Amino acid sequence: MQSIDDITTAAAGDYPALHRLFGAYFHQDWQDDYTTSTGAVQAFLREAPYAIVDAARRELDALLATPLDDAELGRLLREGFDCNYVPQVDELTTRAWLARIRDLMHPVRPA
Repeated sequence: MQSIDDITTAAAGDYPALHRLFGAYFHQDWQDDYTTSTGAVQAFLREAPYAIVDAARRELDALLATPLDDAELGRLLREGFDCNYVPQVDELTTRAWLARIRDLMHPVRPA
């Protein structure tokens, strides 16, 4: 298995749709744009092309299947995806928050 340093460094290339989701919708001032993390994810689902949403769903499946622990997932969010949301603020583990996002991304059909 790769080290968390390698995973974090390669995050944008290995998980491009998640990099887009977290970097664009959970930027430094994300709370100015979206009241909740769910609101940010819903905006992504409305605004991103179907192919990107579908890719993000598949990438979340792959990420959740890794043996990364919660601290490593948190580091990946911060350093690899430039995500400025901290799940523990809402009393969630990082893995539980990622699973919640995945649940919001149920398979949809393109319009």
